[in-house]
Amino acid sequence: MILLAVISVVIATLSPFWGLIFIIAFSGKYQKNRNIFNYVFFGFVILLFLVKLVDIITFMNLFIGVGLTSVLFLWSLRRTLNFINAIISVFFLNIVYAVLRMIVFGKQYAELITEVIVTYKEFVTQSFQDNAEQLTLALDFTDTFQQLFTKYYVGIWVFTIVFAMYIGSIFLSKKGNLVWEHRKIQMPYYLIYILIASLAGFLLPNTRTSGINALIMIAPLFLIQGISIVDFYWGDFFRRSKILLFLLIVSMVFNYFILMLVALIGLIDIWFNFRKIDMEEIDESNLN
Repeated sequence: MILLAVISVVIATLSPFWGLIFIIAFSGKYQKNRNIFNYVFFGFVILLFLVKLVDIITFMNLFIGVGLTSVLFLWSLRRTLNFINAIISVFFLNIVYAVLRMIVFGKQYAELITEVIVTYKEFVTQSFQDNAEQLTLALDFTDTFQQLFTKYYVGIWVFTIVFAMYIGSIFLSKKGNLVWEHRKIQMPYYLIYILIASLAGFLLPNTRTSGINALIMIAPLFLIQGISIVDFYWGDFFRRSKILLFLLIVSMVFNYFILMLVALIGLIDIWFNFRKIDMEEIDESNLN
């Protein structure tokens, strides 16, 4: 139990994304002693900060972005027995945290990104010093990366956390007692109103950056529903061939067009509920 909590902190320090997946996926092993796990986790995070092994931003990411997020998710899951409700709860928590982090630590975060980019540019310059064309492309990509993360790190943070909770939930559902009917995922309709507000912010010049951040934040929720639709109609087909399933996952990870298409399908499904008729037929056949 103690070792599991310490490993969770180490992984989360390296990557909050993988840390959350690890905590949620293995949460079934420590739920009976979850208080001990939480005490060790938060205590170890505080210890790392006190001995100055992590800075204030990393400390807050571990304490709130990983620790409180996982606690809230598991508490909501026990209370509602609904994975989507639990994911939605941490979605709103991390919106608040990401915005407050931007307000309080925005300058420090920008300086941290700049330091990382400068170090990376030095590495790139040494690596491609004999090839001017590749060096120019690499430096241009680095500048673009810096601009994106500086302007949209609020949205990127929420996107990362929500998707980590989704992946962790899949592992937890397969190993735990609570079965998640992944094919029947249905996001709440009020997300449409959040989407409309985000689009309005995007269209207004003065709030365009905030609008794009909001769109990035809400995108994983539509993506999750889109994946559920793909699973509903073609899941059995892809399960018959692990190679095809692997190729599908790879194509979604590296092909942003497919990723956006799946998210769009999820968005449209909130309006039209493509699976309603098929689900009713399945329920009727099961009843018979």
